[in-house]
Amino acid sequence: MIVEQRLKLPWILRSVGPPLLVLLAYDIAVTVLFVVYHQRWIGLDLPLALLGSTLAIIVGLRNNASYARWWEARTLWGSAVNNSRSLARGAIAMLQGTLGEARATALVHLQIAWAHALRLALRREDPWSELEQLLPADVLRRVRGAANVPTALQAEMGRLLSEADQAGGLASVRLAALDRTLTELANAQGGLERIKNTPLPRQFDWFPRIFISVYSLLLPLGLVNDLGPATPIGSTVISFAFYVLDQIGRDLENPFEGTPHDVPMSAITRTIEIDLRQMLRERETPQPLAPVHGVLW
Repeated sequence: MIVEQRLKLPWILRSVGPPLLVLLAYDIAVTVLFVVYHQRWIGLDLPLALLGSTLAIIVGLRNNASYARWWEARTLWGSAVNNSRSLARGAIAMLQGTLGEARATALVHLQIAWAHALRLALRREDPWSELEQLLPADVLRRVRGAANVPTALQAEMGRLLSEADQAGGLASVRLAALDRTLTELANAQGGLERIKNTPLPRQFDWFPRIFISVYSLLLPLGLVNDLGPATPIGSTVISFAFYVLDQIGRDLENPFEGTPHDVPMSAITRTIEIDLRQMLRERETPQPLAPVHGVLW
């Protein structure tokens, strides 16, 4: 997630610069033919304002859908943060006695591992290098073959709660409260996986870019009668605005792809780990992640 307050033009130009350079060359060619070689047939009377307004509505609808996906992803991660804290608080407070405290610590460590495993699953990255540092060998052995590692870790947490219940260290009301929190975490995980595995309909991706390209090709033909030699400037600036709007939607469409526009999952999971370890009163906790070159990962 970009947190830099200042606008960095190079970021924008890397995304939309190549097509704009092609359009600029095309605009210059149209202008030279019209102004220098007097090819008046090039200048067309086109309803550019009407076409531009229609195109802005189409791009705006797509961008709204893309932002809704990004914001839902951020909201679901916020739910994961809150419920992780609630689970840790409840486990520490409700699991009493020496054995209960050990189970509470194990449960909290499993929740930390769940957060990291979910982040890595959404990014399609191998989780084991991180999980090996967080989980005991017996748990690693049980979850290593799982198709969905975060779900397997939730099953391990459920097993711990069941053992505490059978040992008489957890009242049924308290067990139900912790189970509800686990259910909320599972719901957040399911929502995040749905966003990851269900892209926007491809029409939302194809047609705005096609319409923008066609409009940009028509633009100098409709402007050259009025702007003359200044046509490349006016046409390129307008095309730049539409291409930037289109790129915004593309950037926000997939919030888990490891780009600067993602939901900052690394920072969020680090926050979960810090909070939960401090709730256990562990002395050594990692530091919060800081932005790197204006980007919080």
